[in-house]
Amino acid sequence: MTERYMPSIFPECDKLKQIYDKCFSDFFEKFISTEASAVSNPCGRLHETYRHCIEKLFHHKIILELEGESMDPSLMGSMSNAPVLQETATDTRYNQLEQTLENFQENARQMGVIASDFTTRSQEPLNQKIHTLISGLHELDHLKNQFMDVKIPLELLEYLDQGKNPQLYTKECLERTLNKNKEMNGKIEMYKKFRAMLLKELGEEMPNDMILYRNLRDRKDASPQHENYNEDASD
Repeated sequence: MTERYMPSIFPECDKLKQIYDKCFSDFFEKFISTEASAVSNPCGRLHETYRHCIEKLFHHKIILELEGESMDPSLMGSMSNAPVLQETATDTRYNQLEQTLENFQENARQMGVIASDFTTRSQEPLNQKIHTLISGLHELDHLKNQFMDVKIPLELLEYLDQGKNPQLYTKECLERTLNKNKEMNGKIEMYKKFRAMLLKELGEEMPNDMILYRNLRDRKDASPQHENYNEDASD
């Protein structure tokens, strides 16, 4: 059975991952064969080499990020390119997280396959997958500092726990916002109508006072100070 290949989160380590995956697949097929005699796992050293490559690049990446944060902004190039660079960095970190999660899920799936048809010969491959799972958790732990600025609503986690599509959360948030806007617009229209009716009734009951009020209001609206205030407010 051929499995979908999941590349390494670092291209520099992808070749090592290919070698390890092929070694483990060949070993596991022999290991679960009823005709095969007891064999030891020959892929342990390959796994250690691959894990060392991942950890080394993670540490190197963290050092580069720290050096980049402490660098003088004048040396970072034109400020006009800053939004583009920021967007590219954001896309990169999300792509890296997505790739790491996919690798983690794929390894967990392989563990499930081994555990579902478990025999005495499956113990060592299962242990190997457990070690890989632990390495995946370490990789995710290294990535967590890149997402300290990301705020996730607790309601979204409830949707995921219930097995709902997270897009439904966005849809319902938009619907709630639209309903709130309709409610506020309705209140604004009610206040406008109330104001018009109030001015009409006051004009009938106190015409002289209303004329004085309208004159004062018109002079205030036409004053330079009021115009400047309106310009500042519009800015």
